[in-house]
Amino acid sequence: MYKSKTNSENGKHGGLDRRSFVKRLGLAGAVALPAGAWLAQPARAQAQAFGLREAELTEGDVAIIKFLAAAEILESDLWQQYNELALGNESFQLALNLLDGDEATYVNLNTRDEFSHAAFLNSYLQAKGHRAVSLEQFRRLPSSQATGSNKTAKRLTNLMNLTVDTSWYFRYRSALNPDFGASFGQIVNLVNVPGIPNSDLPSPVDASGNPTPSGFEVQFIGNVAGFHFATIEQGGSSLYQSFLPKASSLEVVRIIGAIGGTEIQHFQTWQDKAGNALPVTNPNTGQVLFPQLPLAPPLPNPPDGTDNASPNDTNQIFAAPCEFISPELKPCSVIRPISTLKAGAQAAITFFTDMGLFQGQGDDFFDAVNALAAEADNATRQA
Repeated sequence: MYKSKTNSENGKHGGLDRRSFVKRLGLAGAVALPAGAWLAQPARAQAQAFGLREAELTEGDVAIIKFLAAAEILESDLWQQYNELALGNESFQLALNLLDGDEATYVNLNTRDEFSHAAFLNSYLQAKGHRAVSLEQFRRLPSSQATGSNKTAKRLTNLMNLTVDTSWYFRYRSALNPDFGASFGQIVNLVNVPGIPNSDLPSPVDASGNPTPSGFEVQFIGNVAGFHFATIEQGGSSLYQSFLPKASSLEVVRIIGAIGGTEIQHFQTWQDKAGNALPVTNPNTGQVLFPQLPLAPPLPNPPDGTDNASPNDTNQIFAAPCEFISPELKPCSVIRPISTLKAGAQAAITFFTDMGLFQGQGDDFFDAVNALAAEADNATRQA
């Protein structure tokens, strides 16, 4: 049913033409002006009216906030699709809740948070005299046709054919850091698989809570979703960290740090729940669709002062100390990666694209998001 294959190109990366991006986002004129024209007296007055401490932003800070607003809009779109089905499709909800009894509720809360991030960042731009970011013209992808989904809604992201990078599982359990060149394998190979059902599927369990022979498919999709949740949020955790040394305004630093902190909170929650994913086998073919994850043995009984869990066991959910700043320094438990090369805006767009999230989007979409990403990555801190 679902078989692995090599990761194919999910869409074309358009050129980084800023003027094309400006036109497509409806910002012609305003964005093309020099920074001095952006930061005129009306912007100061408007910012002061909102009670903001700093009236003016550097061009780099504006670029950072604009990209983060776009990223949060994209996140909101994918989380909305998950939320509709987590709360509105009985079989999918049951599959998610087998990972954790509150899984569907957590999806709802994560969705709420991403919408709040997007709304805040755009309102902040407007308070500073800049136009809000909109990607509405790129809503063209179809919705799931399963019960619970808004079937006629047009989406920005595609959850039907995902290639989910699960290497974060080993990365956060390792003493190595991708910012120093380390790479990691996949704990589960999830290639060209759905994160949501596209039609109504049999329940994964019966009324007594026992697995049903026909429920393997929706449980597999629930497992994919559970890992995808963590994959998305670990990317957001790194993205926000990559912008901290680039921001000039202390107010923007506060925004990056505070919103980025919730992305870390999300990732930690989803990493814990992903470890509860159930092994899934197709009973018709015997094919293992989702393997048994490495479980830690019980603690010694009676306690003897030891914990014999292995570093890659599912309960090892806290970031292991790793290389940081310099390999010559002592290892430290940190978010990783955080470099522009590995975790910045352009890296994020490439990551999303390789994941299949933008499958079906056109060159105009890639022109727009790549232009935003390039400007954000080029931001430098102004003393």
